[in-house]
Amino acid sequence: MSSDEKLTLDLGFLKKEMKKVEYQSEALVIEQYTLGDSFYFIESGSVKVWKYLDESKQDILVIGDLVAGDYFGEISLIDSAPRTVNITTKEDSVLYKLTREDFHRLIQTSPESTLTLMKLLTARIRNAEQRENKVLIQKNKELRLQNETLELMVKERTAKLTQSLKIIQEDLETAKTIQRNILPLGLRHIAHLDFASKFEPMAEVGGDIFDVIRLDKSKIRLFLADAIGHGVQAALITMAIKAEYDHIKHIAPNPSDVLYALNQIFIDRYGKKSNQFTAVIVDLRLEENSLVYASAGHNEPYVLSKSEVIPLNESGLMLGLEKDVEYMDSNLPFGLGDRLFMISDGYLEQENEAGFLLGESKLLSSFLSAKSLGLSLVDTVHYLMEQFHSFRGNTPMMDDVTILGIGTSYELGV
Repeated sequence: MSSDEKLTLDLGFLKKEMKKVEYQSEALVIEQYTLGDSFYFIESGSVKVWKYLDESKQDILVIGDLVAGDYFGEISLIDSAPRTVNITTKEDSVLYKLTREDFHRLIQTSPESTLTLMKLLTARIRNAEQRENKVLIQKNKELRLQNETLELMVKERTAKLTQSLKIIQEDLETAKTIQRNILPLGLRHIAHLDFASKFEPMAEVGGDIFDVIRLDKSKIRLFLADAIGHGVQAALITMAIKAEYDHIKHIAPNPSDVLYALNQIFIDRYGKKSNQFTAVIVDLRLEENSLVYASAGHNEPYVLSKSEVIPLNESGLMLGLEKDVEYMDSNLPFGLGDRLFMISDGYLEQENEAGFLLGESKLLSSFLSAKSLGLSLVDTVHYLMEQFHSFRGNTPMMDDVTILGIGTSYELGV
């Protein structure tokens, strides 16, 4: 006979002092955190012993089961501290209940029985502590194993994410190289004119695209487009814009014809979803000392003559929105000593640290400053970019920025 069995048999002397109580299955006999004053002996049935890990009652710890012959609630006979566990019946059960008042009466009437009971309760408390400690030790082992498994999963996931990011970065670098290779960034002269360009996307790749070509001995065509959006999606649209533009730039006679054809192509082939872009085209007619331009929602280019700054402010609907849109050509004198600048809207719409936009007035002021300094066309483009970064300070770029410049010196016209 084990010591637990001996303790159970020895409780028989208490039954005449206790009150019989019947509970149905799932009944709450003892509630954690409430004050208790009763000790219970299980005549038949079984109960579950469990506890909340904290007062939020979000997590629980199941300690174990008690069956016929077991007892619980003994600490409440000694003090009135809050219950430390919950006791719930697992089936219909018959319990015997001894209150603190009954216990105090027993102390007075039967000291020997009280001493026996105290020995039993002391052993019971010790056994309960050992049982709860074993449960906690097992739970700690399970938590350590879960933590080790979670750490391993995190390491594996991190390694996969690192590899994915590496692949993405390599792809972006490839896209960046491809995009820059299709832009005439290294071009410095065309016909007898100087040419300069600056292209700074806000990310690895951007939504600005430009082109300059000498169509014949007396005509140079410049093209600047800005796809809606930023990053990879906008860059992919620029690839499509460049491919379609290359097919028609030699055959469309006027800038308005190019814009009309591009608009029709994008509506028919790509649809209206996220494929909108602005564009401006300028034809320099060298023998006629003039330029012809047409715009589709793009911000205006500027002609800097010896005496003034002239905005080319006619504009039509951006491309990719509606079919059969007609665009209009406009003419302006352009000869020796004149310069043309085409700029994407990321320049004008940049904010500084105080939240102010750079705007057209700042751009015009930079044009005049560059002219007063006698800067060459190439140096003027660099100066405009320096002014842009000086204005924005530590504020991130709001959009891609492209600056194109073409023309001659103001003094010599060569």
